Amino acid sequence: METMAAGAVDHRLEHLRGEGDLALQVLGIIHEVLAGPGLSEEAKDGLRRLIDAHPDHPEQALLEHLYRVRPLRAA
Repeated sequence: METMAAGAVDHRLEHLRGEGDLALQVLGIIHEVLAGPGLSEEAKDGLRRLIDAHPDHPEQALLEHLYRVRPLRAA
């Protein structure tokens, strides 16, 4: 199990520090998701894979993650 200290950024995203307000917000959200107890390890691993697939666009990784974990709505 991977844990992060408060204020730490997943090593996959370290190169994006200082990229601007949106990037910082996305990094903060991703950090909270990965550090928090709200998701299964399987879902967190999925987010990590998406980060690896979109290293320069964490917002895309986060968006794809949210689509994958959202509850399915009845049609």
